[in-house]
Amino acid sequence: MKKYTMIFSILMLVLVLTACSSGGNIEFQYGNVTNNQIDHIHGAGYINGENNVVIATHTGLYSYGEEGWKEASSQKHDYMGFQAVNDGFFASGHPGQGSDLENPFGLIKSTDKGASFENLAFYGEIDFHYLAAGYNTNTIYVFNEMPTENLNGGLHYSTDEGKNWTSSALSGFDSSYISNFATHPTKSELLVVGSKDGLYISEDFGQNVVKFNSASMISYVTLTESGGYYTNFDDSYVYLKSFTFDSANEKEILLPEEIMKDPIILIASNPNNNEEITIVTNNLNIYLTKDHGLNWEKLASNGELTK
Repeated sequence: MKKYTMIFSILMLVLVLTACSSGGNIEFQYGNVTNNQIDHIHGAGYINGENNVVIATHTGLYSYGEEGWKEASSQKHDYMGFQAVNDGFFASGHPGQGSDLENPFGLIKSTDKGASFENLAFYGEIDFHYLAAGYNTNTIYVFNEMPTENLNGGLHYSTDEGKNWTSSALSGFDSSYISNFATHPTKSELLVVGSKDGLYISEDFGQNVVKFNSASMISYVTLTESGGYYTNFDDSYVYLKSFTFDSANEKEILLPEEIMKDPIILIASNPNNNEEITIVTNNLNIYLTKDHGLNWEKLASNGELTK
């Protein structure tokens, strides 16, 4: 397997198929925040077709909506991989204290906002830090950094929620740094890869890729129906740009001045409102805009959630 360096190296440059309840219970809910200091965030997105943005942390899930921040009252797991989809979310990581889930998760799915989980694949075997899924297709891509008996290293995809897997060659990808993989909401075969040398696009499930642009030091990319958003940075500036698949033109989205030396590590776009974007920075500052960047609301400062 060709060896790639993942997103954390980029940021250093600037500074068993089973269905079960997995511990779900009727008492699970999102309630008042008891711990408003977040140490790690590995995912953000809009789950279950709703308008609240959910962040996945080392100590469970948090949701932000019209009533402000809410914290999941149980299932406080260490989510290392996380991908929101229209009927829930896919995840990987490690179980929280007192959980009856095996460690690591492999690939799991929740359709009830994290109250319970279905074990899809590689349960107790693999911790996927890098996974992507089509918002409406549920086609899953995983990058396996540690080859096992049941899954070779590298990129793999499944169109049946983990029952069968196919390896992706990434032929044509010539960068040594990968930030993340992003999947099209409705076209299972369309995949975009972020890297330090630009965006790469595949229209055959990652078997072959071609360079879409040459933007340097891309730290995250996410896709929408017509295109997507990516973020990159240089020595003095952080950028957030929108793009479409049918044009070479890109539009820069204005960002708060205070994050110009704080690279963005996550972007979540609301599928119900293309004007709404949530971003998470390397220093765990969280911002939300509902007007495509004209105004930003700060939701967290250095990992401390706003009230």
